[in-house]
Amino acid sequence: MKTKAFQRFIQRIGYYDSDIELCDLLVKSYLNGPNSDENIAVALSATAESHPVLAGRPNTRASRNTTGNHLKSTVAAAYIKDLFEDFSEYISEVMTKAAIKGINPAQFVGDVKIEIQARDILSYGTWDQVVSHISGEIFRKLENERNTRELIRKASRRLGLNVDNALLDAAMPYLDARHILVHRDGKTDQKYRDTYPAVRLRNEKIVTDLTFAKDAKTAVKALGSDIDAKIIAADLIRQQDLSGNAAE
Repeated sequence: MKTKAFQRFIQRIGYYDSDIELCDLLVKSYLNGPNSDENIAVALSATAESHPVLAGRPNTRASRNTTGNHLKSTVAAAYIKDLFEDFSEYISEVMTKAAIKGINPAQFVGDVKIEIQARDILSYGTWDQVVSHISGEIFRKLENERNTRELIRKASRRLGLNVDNALLDAAMPYLDARHILVHRDGKTDQKYRDTYPAVRLRNEKIVTDLTFAKDAKTAVKALGSDIDAKIIAADLIRQQDLSGNAAE
């Protein structure tokens, strides 16, 4: 049994898996293609007009290595970014669903302060929509702290859960990699290198490849699965928010 939120998260990962594996296979075929006196665009049955950048590159193994490996690295980096965004969305959604089901208000809100106008409350129309808005605001406050580890811990505490520290530790190199990839083009700072010495680097940049993406999926999915199981075991989710229930 899973929450619908986690089921959506898994489905999205499946799409990314397909993208990155297809990219890997296409690039392998591209790299192993024959050399010729043509440019890459022409060698791939295109024209200089339609693909002017590739038309400026000779069809040599070295040139194909440069373009093909850059493509693989770019797709793997996008995988990590999307994985982070969708995992954050999962946490936000299950927080909202738990709040709608009914949870200790003091525990859920904690020390977070938000402003909401009476006219806004009336405009939402239903109590569920009011709760969804408040839960979303609480999650955004946690996000604004710019600390993914603390966001997950604080979200878990608001749900009355004990996050598995071993699973969290395993996922953090990949969740924190998102910030490095977005804001530093993959070039790590000393703090990241000291915190995650096992992450493979090249010239201090994270090596984003198929292996890194698959390891990220395994670690983040395991963390999400554990959180999801604990949420269901604690009866924090309504039946209609569970995947595979009769009401679907």
